[in-house]
Formats: sequence, C-alpha cells, structure tokens
Amino acid sequence: MADQSHTPGRPFLRTPHAVVAVWTLFAAAAVAGAAPLPAPAAPPRAHIVEVKPAFLNAGAASIPGAGVRFFQDPAPQDRGAERFEIRWYANPPGLPPGIVLLLETLPERGATVINHVLRTSDHSEGYVRSVIDIPAAAVQRAGRTAKWRVRIVWRGHLLASQASANWMEPRPAP
Repeated sequence: MADQSHTPGRPFLRTPHAVVAVWTLFAAAAVAGAAPLPAPAAPPRAHIVEVKPAFLNAGAASIPGAGVRFFQDPAPQDRGAERFEIRWYANPPGLPPGIVLLLETLPERGATVINHVLRTSDHSEGYVRSVIDIPAAAVQRAGRTAKWRVRIVWRGHLLASQASANWMEPRPAP
C-alpha cells in the first residue's frame, strides 16, 4: 500500500502531515496569546503585636457608664475566668483562611501544658484582634495561668510566636 501523503496531485491540506502542521500552529498561537503566568505568591507573614492576659473575677460588677470594672485587682481566689486578648498583624497581601492561633498555658497547679486553639475562617489582613477565653471551671480546677505562649501557625509553618517572660524557667519542685 502506498503512502497517500506523497500522492501526486493531492492537495497538501488533506495530507496527514498538514493536519499535524496546522495543529502545531494552533497550539503555538494559543501559548503565545495566553496571559503570562503570575509571579509566585510571597509566603504569608505575621507578627504578634501584644498579648494581654486578664482575670475576669466572677464577683466583679461593672459600673454603668464608667466602662470600668468595680474591682480592678481581683482577689487571689480562682472564682473567675481568664481571657487572653491577642493583637497581631498580618502583612499584606494578608493570610488565607485557616490560620491557627495556639495558646499554650501552664496553670499554677497543673503539670502539663494545656492547648487552646482558635482557627480563623476568614481572610486576615492588617491588624487583627483575637480573644481566647479560659472558662471559670478550668481555672478553678487547675488554677490561674502561671506561664503562657502564643503561636500563629499556617499549614504547619510557624509565622509568629510570643511567650511570657517566665515561659522557659523551670518549674519549682513541689
């Protein structure tokens, strides 16, 4: 059987070689006309601005209109909750959803570190305020927080970390 691509008198556009040549031209035109690939995104970055631990005394009452608590220095009893207000900054272009704020606390009467996790569900950019509360029942059971560390994590990568001044100090023997 003879190869029909070399048959004299047959138009070139109907040969198999012409089909390959036309498809190659279409592919080259599509690649040349396509938009350039975007530059790889910068890795996400963040830093912690401030961490404010506070004890919310269950017996403290607020004064209407004053915006302050009646007892600013609570009694040393463990009848209240603890609140950690974390102010952090997500550098532009921001951080995607799924950022994890991890608060690690070591209570006064506890021997193990307790993890408190807060996950973000929205895009974060600029200054962000996050609050993690430790319930009064947990404070009564293990005592108030003696040491703490806050970490910002995205997909297993540590973006920022800040700890209390005594975080690395060893615990005194009982």
